[in-house]
Amino acid sequence: MKKLILIPAILGATMAFGFNEIERDFANLTDKEKKDLAIAQKWIDEKTTTIPGKNGEVIYLFGKSMPSIVTAPLRLTNIALEPGEEIKDVQIGDSIRWIISLSISGEEPNTTSHIIVKPTEKNLQTTLNIMTNKRVYKLNLISEDKKFMPSIAFIYPGEITASLEAYKQKLKKKSQSKNFQKPDESIPSNIDSLDFGYSIEGKSDFKPLRVYNDGVKTYIQMPKNMKFYEAPALMILDKNDNKEIVNYRLKIDTFIVDRLFNKALLISGVDDKGILIKKMSSKINQEIVNNVLYDLSLKNEEKGE
Repeated sequence: MKKLILIPAILGATMAFGFNEIERDFANLTDKEKKDLAIAQKWIDEKTTTIPGKNGEVIYLFGKSMPSIVTAPLRLTNIALEPGEEIKDVQIGDSIRWIISLSISGEEPNTTSHIIVKPTEKNLQTTLNIMTNKRVYKLNLISEDKKFMPSIAFIYPGEITASLEAYKQKLKKKSQSKNFQKPDESIPSNIDSLDFGYSIEGKSDFKPLRVYNDGVKTYIQMPKNMKFYEAPALMILDKNDNKEIVNYRLKIDTFIVDRLFNKALLISGVDDKGILIKKMSSKINQEIVNNVLYDLSLKNEEKGE
């Protein structure tokens, strides 16, 4: 009898002191857990940066956010990695209703690894992690009824930085080789011969004050605070928005471009969307003219003219 009475007493004590201390309500997160979750959620919800590739390929900027890849049953979605990158492991949240296979293309040493994704049903959602010898890809997978993305690829921030730096170096080398810098070159002051018909779009710190041409060259007057930032690179865009190298130089606070153009882009870094300059009407705005005259008078005072 003593044992029968004692055992419930011990269990009751355990329930009172043990379980209540260990157990917690997992439906309610602590403030710290909510804060940490918000950090992760902000990255997941970040607007995805994409550009179109060849043959319907969707190219994501790696690391900018968590890409959502749309798939469909009976359709294959091909995820291509960087050439030379080796897959170490692949993990998926739902391994029952998603089929994942690996493949490679190309020849050594620049073979490309591929992850082929196929859902078995529509209206599914899971996450996919791809571990390689260079990085870890974190992807969100969604299955639709018929709509899907056939090909996925990535562009990497280091590639953009290297490409921009190579462009700057190429431009600098070309400018030096042809000796485009002219010490005695002056910014035109004859307002009657200048065309101010340009639009300037964008919000970067180096947004030009105004753009004009004299019929031969184009002048891009930069803001005074540009001296606190790295000078942006100038690229001319053709009718198909392809980038072209153009000869230009900085004199005082003005870019002098050795030609006329219909569209140009000023860009400084990887994440910078840049400033877009477009040729518009040739009509001269009197307010702009007055401002230019005032600025030119200040420049002449600085030069002692």
